[in-house]
Amino acid sequence: MAKRFQFRLETVERLRRLARDAQRRAVAEAVRALADAQTRCDELTEQLRQSVELTRGERLVETLNVASLAGNQFHRNWLHQRILTAATDVTEGKARLDRERAKLGEATARLKVLEKLRGRRWTRHLQTTAREEQAVSNEVAVQGFLRRSKVTD
Repeated sequence: MAKRFQFRLETVERLRRLARDAQRRAVAEAVRALADAQTRCDELTEQLRQSVELTRGERLVETLNVASLAGNQFHRNWLHQRILTAATDVTEGKARLDRERAKLGEATARLKVLEKLRGRRWTRHLQTTAREEQAVSNEVAVQGFLRRSKVTD
């Protein structure tokens, strides 16, 4: 009877699989954070566009409200600062996402090495088992031949 296949690095493989899965979650979190920052930037840009349109509309009336124009200018400056902050967040988010993806690639490569090793050892185990079974089968055939040849003598 052939021995059962045993891969000694199974624990290491399991730990690497867990590390890869954790890295996948980190990449997903980085993607979500980047999408949130991009959405925030887009919303602020839209608010700025609406503020500019509002100011243009106010300039078309005969009497200008200086306080309103000043308030709109203050609001636009505030929006510009928020947009710059959001754009920085987007840039940092892209950099973080790139780093996390690189780490995921490394974790996947490290796991793939063990999976290939497992496959090679499995193939070697199958070959060894087949040789052992063939040797047993040959021995049975030889014994049967010897028994039959003694009976016919």
